[in-house]
Amino acid sequence: PNNPNFPELSGQGQPGREQIKHILIGSPKTVRVTIYNLYSRGYAQVHEWSTPQPTGNSGEVISILSRYLLVD
Repeated sequence: PNNPNFPELSGQGQPGREQIKHILIGSPKTVRVTIYNLYSRGYAQVHEWSTPQPTGNSGEVISILSRYLLVD
């Protein structure tokens, strides 16, 4: 998402920043538990993850978190 209040989310105007995508694939429960686990560790807010979408495999969903990181 583009959010001027959180430049690490938009990456715009940030020289030396590159996008990284975190991808979770698994059962809806496992993906949800992992998202909350990463939140409890202070890594990412729950709302930063995409809404889990079916992958086409039975009982499996995918959710993505995009971040922009400073790369030397």
